[in-house]
Amino acid sequence: MSLELPKRIFKEGEEPQVNQINNNCRIEYIITKFKTWLPNELAAVKKDPVFSQIFKLHDNGLGYSARVIHSFLCSELVTYKQKELWFVFARRALRFSLQEFHAVTGFECNTGISLTEFDDWEDDDGFWSRVLRTTDTTITLFNLWNKHKLSVNKWKNADRIRLIYLALILCVVLARDEKAIIPFKYIKVVMDLEKLRRYPWGVDAYDHLCKSIAKTRDTLKDKTSSYVLDGFSYALQIWAMEAVPKIGKLCGKRLDKQFSNGPRCINWRGAAKVSYDEIIRLEEIITPEDVMYPYISWEGNMVVIVSDIFRRDGEVEDDRVKVLMELIRKNHDFSNHIWEYEEIAEVSLDLEVEAPTPVAATEVDQDFQTPQGSSNVGVTAKKGKKRLPDRGMEKRKHKVLSSRSNQAPFTEDMKAFMTQLFEQSFSGMEQRLQKQMTETFEKMQSELKESCKAASEEVEHGAPSPSKPSTREPSPSKPSTSEPSLRRSKRGVKKH
Repeated sequence: MSLELPKRIFKEGEEPQVNQINNNCRIEYIITKFKTWLPNELAAVKKDPVFSQIFKLHDNGLGYSARVIHSFLCSELVTYKQKELWFVFARRALRFSLQEFHAVTGFECNTGISLTEFDDWEDDDGFWSRVLRTTDTTITLFNLWNKHKLSVNKWKNADRIRLIYLALILCVVLARDEKAIIPFKYIKVVMDLEKLRRYPWGVDAYDHLCKSIAKTRDTLKDKTSSYVLDGFSYALQIWAMEAVPKIGKLCGKRLDKQFSNGPRCINWRGAAKVSYDEIIRLEEIITPEDVMYPYISWEGNMVVIVSDIFRRDGEVEDDRVKVLMELIRKNHDFSNHIWEYEEIAEVSLDLEVEAPTPVAATEVDQDFQTPQGSSNVGVTAKKGKKRLPDRGMEKRKHKVLSSRSNQAPFTEDMKAFMTQLFEQSFSGMEQRLQKQMTETFEKMQSELKESCKAASEEVEHGAPSPSKPSTREPSPSKPSTSEPSLRRSKRGVKKH
């Protein structure tokens, strides 16, 4: 069966652990930035339902768990599919496709929407209209902040609102660095709010996240200690919390246990910090009886939607994935399955490396930089609002991680070893017991022979056996002399 299934990117138990992850999904930073800079315009954008889930996610205060995300990236299954990801947790396969991304984020993910209607835009002679009329292709959010932070108040109201939409799209939905160039197609979309609400942001966001994961996959194989992760990776974390409910209990708290008909990302809160050891331990103690969901959809768990809504043009088929899905459909027990992994060929090249050319220093605005990875691996804004600790975090962790013994389920090799060990123990015990019983029996037999021999010798010499009572009548005893007669006799002797 193993030859028919995809292979892991790393061998089980040998996944690399990194010290730093630079996360470009910066919800808190962007919202805090514009709350200070353009508060009225931010309030108007917040009322728009197109990205309301982002603001709700921020208000709930769900913390970013980079270690959970990294652990899943290291347990990816390598397939031929470029727009559908598979991961393994506790040896069970879990799918993360556009269907799961839509269920988690609520972004528009209809692949049937034509993008040609978004090419047109109406010139209102504002700031963004002038940008679209120029040939300047180096517009970035970082440059806009440095060059226009004083003159932005002179823009039209619509242009300031468009700036916030672009910041949310680039730094949260797509989660790119603020120094990345703003594509003209996104500027054209935000020129019309009706088009903005119809645009399939979920498709762009999911594809961008998949490309970033593929890039990270190659980086991890190079045994790096840190990397940059683009894309709306919050979606990957919340999907893991939904697919593996016990991960959800480690990372946060579900607000409504009966939640339905809405993006899953708005139903979580909490700011738990999860360590690699806690994730490894959780994976070890999960048993086949624990609930996990290989598929997640807007309608519910374990539902696979076969529809043109999530159909991807140009996606290749993979027979191994079909076999995997069939096993999942039959409720196959993967707890004893050892997933094969891709062998990494180590190549040693002796090349001369030129020294890097010095780059001239550029002006840097510390308030608008992507924060560097911390020792906690989870990155937050440097000057943003500090999250309060989750008071119930440790209690939830203890309940989840202490619910069972810290022993992994027996594999077939372990079962065979334990069976052999018990058989050898019982065999040795049986031999010792048999030897002891034999020695005891021989001792009793020897003592019986000695007793019989002593009895026969006494009978031959006429001595009564001590074991038989005497039958001889006792002789009558003579009357004893009284004490007064003896005293009279003594007195008579003295008179003579």
